[in-house]
Amino acid sequence: MTRKILILIVFLTSTIFAFSQETVSELYGFKIHQYKEVVTNEFGKPFKVNNFDDGFVSEIFLLKEDKSAYIIFEYPNWNKEIIFSIQIYGAFEDIDLKFRDLKMGISEKELIKKIGKPTKTKDIGEYGKMLEYENTNYSFEIDKTGKLSSIKILDNYNELFPKPNVEKIPTFERIKSILTSGNSEKISKILSPEIEIYLNNETLSFKYAWEKEIKKDKSKIYATIKELVKGIENFDYKDENNYEENMRLTLGENPKHVLKFKKGFKIKEIVMKWEDGKFVIWEIKT
Repeated sequence: MTRKILILIVFLTSTIFAFSQETVSELYGFKIHQYKEVVTNEFGKPFKVNNFDDGFVSEIFLLKEDKSAYIIFEYPNWNKEIIFSIQIYGAFEDIDLKFRDLKMGISEKELIKKIGKPTKTKDIGEYGKMLEYENTNYSFEIDKTGKLSSIKILDNYNELFPKPNVEKIPTFERIKSILTSGNSEKISKILSPEIEIYLNNETLSFKYAWEKEIKKDKSKIYATIKELVKGIENFDYKDENNYEENMRLTLGENPKHVLKFKKGFKIKEIVMKWEDGKFVIWEIKT
């Protein structure tokens, strides 16, 4: 099966949109780059699985039993364990997108009022039309009745932000301020969805939807971080015997920024990864 065939089957189209070089990484409470395990834990067995000729895989889960609304998660051929794209289909206003206060089923006029005028509009036949925006990662479809029927976000970060900007590496003081804030929502802004914490011969990662993790801390990531950073206020990072920062180089990947705690602190390393135009915490080693 080709990905083009799937578009015809499920009334959806995959494309890149843009608006002021802005990305949206969350949709329906999930976040791009969360693990496939997260989807399984939240939805269970998919209604349908599609394997594409290019190696990509998608899973479809029904949001309404009559198949009039569903969500699609796509996984890339280079790592089938992380979410590459998220797409919602169904012109029903009761579907809470958690995307810039949009509701499915709103009019095209209302959508444009909230998002802005599209760079390009495409006729997609019986399914209506597609609205495209440059320099971003989301797309919309308007059905024949003039209602918002589909929205998709995808990982095109490497196209929009191809080279790490070292000027965006947060300072130690900034990282400390965020991690000691006690606010999970605030802490989430500096965490990669792929974060792993190595603690006592155990590896912790997010196992549930991004929004649920922030609100309920189901995987105990936030509780663990809040415990690990206790005492960091008194840590003397200016002493080179205690602390240093460097870059880690891996063939075929962007350099990662490493905060290395040599002594006097529970955490040994914090590894930051360039993702979605910023550096976020990818690993914490104790």
